[in-house]
Amino acid sequence: MRITLEVHRTLDLGASRTHHRLFLYRLLTRVRFRQARGWSDYHVAILDTGAPYSLLPLSLWPALRVERLTTLPLRGIVPGHTAELRADLARVSGRLLDARRVSPRLILWAMLARTDEVPLILGWAGCLDRARLGLDGRRRSAWLEF
Repeated sequence: MRITLEVHRTLDLGASRTHHRLFLYRLLTRVRFRQARGWSDYHVAILDTGAPYSLLPLSLWPALRVERLTTLPLRGIVPGHTAELRADLARVSGRLLDARRVSPRLILWAMLARTDEVPLILGWAGCLDRARLGLDGRRRSAWLEF
C-alpha cells in the first residue's frame, strides 16, 4: 500500500547572496493520531529522514492517547545545552493518509515538546523504519510504501 507525499519546494532566501537560485525541499504528509475516543483530524507533518523520533508540539499532544516513557533533552543539529529543549519520550498511535488511502496503524516513538515553537515532525522510530521511502526528485514526487 502506497501513501503519496507532498514535495514542498521554497526558494532559499538565505542563499540569495550567492546570486544563484537555490531551493529548500520538504516532504510533507498528513497524519491522524489516536485520541481517548477515536482519531484526531489530520495534521500536516514534515517527514524528516534525519530525525530519530517524531516531534509533537504542545498544542497537539495533550488530547492524544500517549504512553509516556521518560524525559529527555531534545536536540537538533546545533550542539550544546543552549540549543536543547526538555521533552517527554512517548509512544503514540498514528495513521498517515493521502487523498485515497490510509496507512496501517503505526506506533510512533515521539518527543512531546513543552512548547509550540517546534514543527510537527515524523521521524524514524515507528514510522520510517516501517516503510519504504520512494523519491523522484526530478518529478518532485515521493511516497511511502507499507
